[in-house]
Amino acid sequence: MNKLITVGVPAYKAENQIDSLLSSIMIQTIRDEVTVIIASDNPPDNYNFVLDRFPELDIKVLPCEKNTGPGLARQRALDACETDWITFMDADDVLYTPFALESLKNNISMNCIEVQGAFLQEHSEGNLTALQRQEILANTGQVIPRAIPNNNINHPWVFGRLYNVNFIRENNISFSELRAMEDGEFNWKIRMSIEGTPLKINVVDEPIYLWKAGSEHSITRIGVKENGGVPLYNWDLCQVGSTVAAINAIQFCKAKNPFNGGIIRFTVEHMVSLYFTYIQCLEKKPLFAEQCYFNAKRFYNYAYKEIEHQINRHILKNVYTIQRANVGQDLVDIVPEITFFDFLGGIANEQFGGKEEFESIRSDYPEWVTELDMKSGVLGTEGYIYTTNERS
Repeated sequence: MNKLITVGVPAYKAENQIDSLLSSIMIQTIRDEVTVIIASDNPPDNYNFVLDRFPELDIKVLPCEKNTGPGLARQRALDACETDWITFMDADDVLYTPFALESLKNNISMNCIEVQGAFLQEHSEGNLTALQRQEILANTGQVIPRAIPNNNINHPWVFGRLYNVNFIRENNISFSELRAMEDGEFNWKIRMSIEGTPLKINVVDEPIYLWKAGSEHSITRIGVKENGGVPLYNWDLCQVGSTVAAINAIQFCKAKNPFNGGIIRFTVEHMVSLYFTYIQCLEKKPLFAEQCYFNAKRFYNYAYKEIEHQINRHILKNVYTIQRANVGQDLVDIVPEITFFDFLGGIANEQFGGKEEFESIRSDYPEWVTELDMKSGVLGTEGYIYTTNERS
């Protein structure tokens, strides 16, 4: 039988997790239509052992010469793909049901370039036993769910998505060397590229993917432990990476079609989201508040400033209201010290110092913060953010 779907798996120190992933693929109802490409991202790692453990699966293993990060590892799997469709999974996650890939397949239609399903994020206490959950419930009244559903169709990750390979290649869409929000950049390029065309993204309203709690060697993180109460990945790498990824995606799509309404909408949405990130940091993660403000200035100067004259206050209020509702739970008990419009006005009136300003912000950070960004690839070897205009 001809294969229809490739499952691309970047794998970094995943020998102890990958069996669960492959087992979830092995029990898929359309297993015979699936091929698996494992792209090792750590030179010593050799995943050929899975060929004997899972003889029922069609598996190809791609070795590597050096660690490059999840984006470029996914890209190697994409480059080696020989099927019409591809989905990506991390080596420490699983497909949620045996019908997951069949559900994605059944929603392929004319002019469809992507099928997107909901995913579940394993709760931070997802490894608790049933007895432990019962004890917590009895003692505190707190219900600890095994997983939290995510039905946001605009989420930036590759989880639970099926991509049309021909569309991706014809439009030169690829993963970048970023190691935080590299999948956001990939998906944003797709989203903005189909604006004004008959192409579409179909949505499956059921959970496809289980995003499990990250392991110590998760490919998407340089460790998941907190340092001084600060979640390293989510509040540093992810925020810096999302700004860089958004700028890269916007510039990529502008080069193809500068009059794309999707670019304007996305740029406004991201500018508003940077405000919400900033006020959350002021209250919850003050260590990164100045960094968030700088990210907003960077995004304003590289992306928002050019389209600002096309956006009236009414549109901004609408976008603000929608996003305020989306992040409502995160803003509970937070009273903003600055309104969005004052925030935007302040950024617009300040001179942007670029690389030098970023270095001055970093000078007051603990050494582990900068080291983490350097390891992640979000910062270049000279200590500043990668953007399309700035490469080390």
